[in-house]
Amino acid sequence: CAASRQAACSAGCIPVPWLCDGEQQCPDGTDEQARCECCSVPLVCGAKKVQCPGTHHCIPHWELCDRHQDCEDGWDEEGCPQQPCLPGQWQCRNRVCIMAEWKCNGIDDCGDSSDEDVCAPCPPGMVRCDEGKCILESLMCNDEDDCLDGTDEPSTCGELLATARVTGARGSRRAVLCLVTPLLFCSARVDIRSGDLYWLAFLRLSCPRTHVPCRDGTECVAQEYVCDGEKDCADGSDEDGCAQLCDTPGQPAPCQSHEYPCGLGACLNASLVCDGRQDCADSSDEGGNCSVPCQRSCAHLCYPSPQGPPLSPQRCWCDPGYRLAEDGLSCMDIDECMEWGEGACSQTCLNAPGSYSCGCLPGYLLEPDGRVCKLIGPEPMLLVALQSEVLSYGLRSGHEKVLLATDKDRVVFSLDYDLVERKVFWMDLATESIRWQDLNSGKKGTLVKGVRSDCIAVDWLGRNLYWTDGAAGQVLATHLGAAWRGIPEYTVVMDGDLDQPHSLVLQPLAGLLYWSEVGSHPRLMEATMDGSQRHVLLAQGLGWPTALALDLPTWRIFWLDEKLGSIGSARLDGTSVKVLQLGWVRSPFAAAVGEGQLSWSEKKAWSVQQVDKASGKNRTVLLKRHGQPHGLQVP
Repeated sequence: CAASRQAACSAGCIPVPWLCDGEQQCPDGTDEQARCECCSVPLVCGAKKVQCPGTHHCIPHWELCDRHQDCEDGWDEEGCPQQPCLPGQWQCRNRVCIMAEWKCNGIDDCGDSSDEDVCAPCPPGMVRCDEGKCILESLMCNDEDDCLDGTDEPSTCGELLATARVTGARGSRRAVLCLVTPLLFCSARVDIRSGDLYWLAFLRLSCPRTHVPCRDGTECVAQEYVCDGEKDCADGSDEDGCAQLCDTPGQPAPCQSHEYPCGLGACLNASLVCDGRQDCADSSDEGGNCSVPCQRSCAHLCYPSPQGPPLSPQRCWCDPGYRLAEDGLSCMDIDECMEWGEGACSQTCLNAPGSYSCGCLPGYLLEPDGRVCKLIGPEPMLLVALQSEVLSYGLRSGHEKVLLATDKDRVVFSLDYDLVERKVFWMDLATESIRWQDLNSGKKGTLVKGVRSDCIAVDWLGRNLYWTDGAAGQVLATHLGAAWRGIPEYTVVMDGDLDQPHSLVLQPLAGLLYWSEVGSHPRLMEATMDGSQRHVLLAQGLGWPTALALDLPTWRIFWLDEKLGSIGSARLDGTSVKVLQLGWVRSPFAAAVGEGQLSWSEKKAWSVQQVDKASGKNRTVLLKRHGQPHGLQVP
């Protein structure tokens, strides 16, 4: 391992900043074990900075490998990669290589903001950190280091409220305005250069119809996350008052139709009410009018109730899978497939009176949980393009294997897999060519040269390979059996009215292709594979949909939006749109769906991550390596 910059691990070496960062990188977990407890005391730098060894000097992460010696002994510049960037790439201050067109696009692609430092001023409503990154003004003094160097959280933040109260300046008047105006919320501000303290009033956050605002007005969470037992708002307001919902008019009760709400928010089976035993913690299930016999004409069950007038001393209850109708007597079937959507079953759902059942498509087997479908046969693998290598990652076992490796000075960009001939195809940026390798024989070859693309896709049935050219506004294709003979052999499938086509996915059995456009009017499009019968699938609520994935068992298309930081999905006819705003979606490049999970590559975090495709929860970091991951595919 590089001296003092890397730490030994059972599987090799990892960077020192990865120690005790809350995510396990060593297979045996030694990077997150005993040393974290013993080392946590002397560390004085906090989570956003790194301590120079043997000193109390702290430097931000972005000063590592920035070609400037910040630690006295030069530790921050040891073991840094030396290789230059490839043609068409731009080298960041921290030596990371990014696509040249990503410079000055308003996004910190480098991770140290050096690709944005030399650009235009920050947009209105944003401020620039000392290290160069632009952040929202509302993130100043929010007790979190949103700037890597912590300049958004100066030590004077805690004095702001007292200062505003004492001074008779505009700061105190603005603070009072926020208190009396419900449409505004206050946030303290610091002028980093002058040190002046002041208040800003913001209009409360406007959330999309599928989301609700948190109480502090700084973020939105999906409606499905409210009262689900997990605090998704930073202030925990999405879980406040959930136990009392049954007493709030117009709000859905947390107890089902066959359950009795105890006074403290717990739910009790109705058959246990008035049975002579106190089952509720507050004893509300016994006493009162329990001795009054039940005389109502209930469709299902009638139980006496301890509650007296003005409430009825008797109540109708419904069997599981039904809910009480408005007349208070009859019961209606709950269509779990319709109401729960993707959360009910991972593939097919069949409603039945009082119940429902999940089913699987041919080639899949229903798991013991009765909800998730598992692919029959060998373990499904995830192919990952990581710098000059293509890895296979077992989606069940987590086993990793290097499938192929190119020259160290080349980058495997977008990739796809031909399941007929077991070949991997990828975009080689250094040579501006699409190359391939046979996984059976190891034979390699070049399909076509003189092309640049963010995304390629294999039509294993029609034996063609498609790719997008965002700069030219085209979708092109060539035959999988083509061989490079000195002259490019390809066909322009679509041209003219495409606005920066980016990601591309195919549905060979239906003869359809889908692509995203990330220009001035972002949209998702569909066409037949010859480029005809084009139509807009979705054109609303999109920012930069940079990664697409098809989930054919559920007939849905998924996308990750780099600008909005969200995961979205829709049926392949453009209906049933669902969008989840997730804080960890920052710089997605490619995506894939497999066995109920959505995986994607994150350029900035140098990782491959995974979430539940229906809820967006249960995030897992599958891979975390030196270098940016790009192409992703489930064969």
